Amino acid sequence: MKRLVTILLVVMLGGSLFAQNSADSILFQKFLRFAAKEKLEKKSAGERVAAVGRFFLETPYVAYTLEAPGPEALQVNLHGLDCTTLVENALALSRLLVSDKQDFDTYKALLISIRYRNGILDGYPSRLHYASDWLTNNVQKGFLQNVNLGKDTLYPKVSFMSTHPAAYAALKADSTLIPVIAAQEAEINRLAFVYLPKNKVTQKAPCIQNGDIIAISTSFSELDFSHLGLAVRLKGKIYLLHASSTGKKVLISEKPLSVYLAGIKKHTGIVVVRPL
Repeated sequence: MKRLVTILLVVMLGGSLFAQNSADSILFQKFLRFAAKEKLEKKSAGERVAAVGRFFLETPYVAYTLEAPGPEALQVNLHGLDCTTLVENALALSRLLVSDKQDFDTYKALLISIRYRNGILDGYPSRLHYASDWLTNNVQKGFLQNVNLGKDTLYPKVSFMSTHPAAYAALKADSTLIPVIAAQEAEINRLAFVYLPKNKVTQKAPCIQNGDIIAISTSFSELDFSHLGLAVRLKGKIYLLHASSTGKKVLISEKPLSVYLAGIKKHTGIVVVRPL
């Protein structure tokens, strides 16, 4: 009986994985048709990223899609996104459109290059877990450039992962990873970002472009940023295109970015980076 249950579980999990891959492949082909119709390959990097973001509007919000059991492996999920995976996919698919090949394997390779430290998937610690690390490493790789909108400085002080390992399946399963993550946090805490406090966003909004990536800093202790999204300009004002946990889907904020930020107490300001 135990053997039969094991076999059934393998079949069920395998079927689920196949269905997910199939759904993603179908959606990927739909995206390519959309991109060709809109001639996205002819647009600037920022305009492409914004257009890809719009393609995902109404996609359901799904959290923790990267936290799969077992050894670290590339997770592909185009039909359920959180704030980070939306931005990663928008950047990867945008770059795909101007690459030599526009196939699914190339897309996955681009996703790895963006999601992992120096573009190398080498275990759980190689994933860029903190936004500070993600922003810095993708600037270093030449995928993004910093957009300095003021003179204020943000100094990250992160420690959440190493002090709350039970919240992460990989750290709970392998405690030897905790000091590795703690060492990465120490490196992050040496970084400094030029950031824009939320009460100054209105005056600097004209400098923000379509497709700029907006990292929202937080007052929550032990974390650096609490949210990521894409800037979109509508009727001369900047809005946030993002995967919203409250709205349960990818959407464009009802209010301009400055008003959206002012309405959420934990949001303290923004760091802006521009796709290259």
